[in-house]
Amino acid sequence: MFKKREIDIFGVLLGMVIGCIIGFFLSTRIKINPPSNEDDEKTGAIYGNVYLLQIGKADTAEDANAIIENVKARDLYSVYVYTGGFYYVYGAIGESEDDLAAKKSDFEYKGFSPIVKKEYILDMPNAVLDNTPEYEFWLECVTNLLEDLKGKQFAVSEKFHSNPASLEAYTLTVALSGVKNETLRAEIRLNIYQEIVKNLG
Repeated sequence: MFKKREIDIFGVLLGMVIGCIIGFFLSTRIKINPPSNEDDEKTGAIYGNVYLLQIGKADTAEDANAIIENVKARDLYSVYVYTGGFYYVYGAIGESEDDLAAKKSDFEYKGFSPIVKKEYILDMPNAVLDNTPEYEFWLECVTNLLEDLKGKQFAVSEKFHSNPASLEAYTLTVALSGVKNETLRAEIRLNIYQEIVKNLG
């Protein structure tokens, strides 16, 4: 009788230990209470999304450049990115559709017919996931752009300075962290997005 009770206690203790170990491993894999962003909850935004003001779409780089020249002739700014077999010309990037409203009106006033597109960019660095330094560079580049679009200041880490995977993206990001002129900042954001897509898209 004594031995049976001893075995039962041992079994209970063993079960508790095993349960704790399994619980620990599950908790590292599953976020039971993920941190919430109140701003995102109010607006329905998902961190990682950007909104783009598309001015045109072309089959060739020459046609895309023609659209850009037309935009430039009307004192507006745009860049093109190549993805999915097409050249897309964009005139603004923002964290929400509302962020693009004023710029959309500017383009419409000058004879363009822009449309707003939504794109998730936070997973773009996964394209170089097998190259840790390059992945870390692009992840910080994308994150810094997203933070800036949210109106938050960002700090460029020392690692970002040491061995940039793209000199253009590095230079633009450092400039974005210091430039105060909002018109110029809007252009830099577009150029950073262009570099991200060019290297990861």
